[in-house]
Amino acid sequence: MDPATLSLLVSFGVLLVLLTLGVHIGATLALAGIVGTYVFLGNWTAGLNMLFIQSMDVSSSYTLMVIPLFIVLGSLASATGITGELFTLFYRWFGWVRGGVAIATIGTCAGMASITGSSVATSAAMTRIAMPELRRYRYDEALSVGAIATGGTLSIMIPPSITLVLYAVFADQSVGKMLIAGILPGLLLTLGYSLLIYVRCLINPALGPAGPKFSLKERLEIIPSVVPFLAIIAAVILGILFGIWTPVESAAVAVVMVTAIAFLRRRLDMRKLVEACRDAVVMSTSVFVIVIGSLVYSSFLALNGFSDLVAQTIIGMQLGSFSLFLILVLLYLILGMFMEVSSILALTIPLIMPIIATAGWNPIWFGVVVVALMEVAAVTPPVGLNLYAVKASLPEISLQKVYVGSVQFWMVNLIVILILYCFPEIVLLLPEMQ
Repeated sequence: MDPATLSLLVSFGVLLVLLTLGVHIGATLALAGIVGTYVFLGNWTAGLNMLFIQSMDVSSSYTLMVIPLFIVLGSLASATGITGELFTLFYRWFGWVRGGVAIATIGTCAGMASITGSSVATSAAMTRIAMPELRRYRYDEALSVGAIATGGTLSIMIPPSITLVLYAVFADQSVGKMLIAGILPGLLLTLGYSLLIYVRCLINPALGPAGPKFSLKERLEIIPSVVPFLAIIAAVILGILFGIWTPVESAAVAVVMVTAIAFLRRRLDMRKLVEACRDAVVMSTSVFVIVIGSLVYSSFLALNGFSDLVAQTIIGMQLGSFSLFLILVLLYLILGMFMEVSSILALTIPLIMPIIATAGWNPIWFGVVVVALMEVAAVTPPVGLNLYAVKASLPEISLQKVYVGSVQFWMVNLIVILILYCFPEIVLLLPEMQ
């Protein structure tokens, strides 16, 4: 057996064994890459050098500074109490329609997504805030928990999304363009989730009765309390879109703004600030290990020649564009049942990128499609973390009910993915404005 084939089989074997044993995905990928390189070249030096070089590059990367800053931003934003005020805003404006309280929940999740970047944190926070109101108006329990769990996944798509940043790093794309590309699809998903709730409650009013109707004065008086939130969104999104500053600079400005707001509202002290920074260090370290492992493994694949082999194989199969698209969608749906989001990206993007290049697809567009599929993965058992976040906050509700409530929203994701395939301009419009 030639060294290229043997090294590939050995590295895949190492991957399979370590993943089965539950080893951290970053360490798994790095070790598989090093072992594969050893089998291919016959020495350990090249593999260890790859690990050293990638570790130095990642730990000193200016671009990756955006990840701890986004994590701190999300932690501090929660301390300001903005989640409750956002929910009150959407509740007063939309709560009076059929399914309005659940629609308000989706709207609040979208708002939180634009300053947190964490789907789990958004779902956990919304469970505490929205569930009492949903129960108060006797909303169907499955619909309620499904809206909260799936609404939280909007943080995976809407910037500042850490998932979009990870894809940009793994696929060697612009972080700024990748973040901006998620805006319109994120809003489309928000609209889709809301329409699903409205139509279902219109057909069966018992699922989600209308809430109280507030006066115009009551609707307007809540707006000033969310103006600081709008300023943070402008700092993060508009700043990147119009080239005022880089993603890292926009994240830093947003952190300063949310810290000032939290202190002025007397909702932040030194203990909470230290906890937010500590969480950022712990979570960023885990993410960086994944990035290093993925880069080591992708370096091995390039050295081995596997990337070229995949591209040539795809060309030889003569698949149509849509057939290839459906195969990749199915692949990611299956992986979403067994792996969490960052692990899926770290494992697959180095393998998939040669296929994307061969198919002639825009990698920014494909990244948004993958992230939409990662939203489904976040609510797919047995690994879907958003399901467990809602379950942990509502121990009296079974995990099965949370899952059943979330499944109905999958249809929206799949429809949006099909729309993005047919109209890629939805994804590419804003990045091309930069």
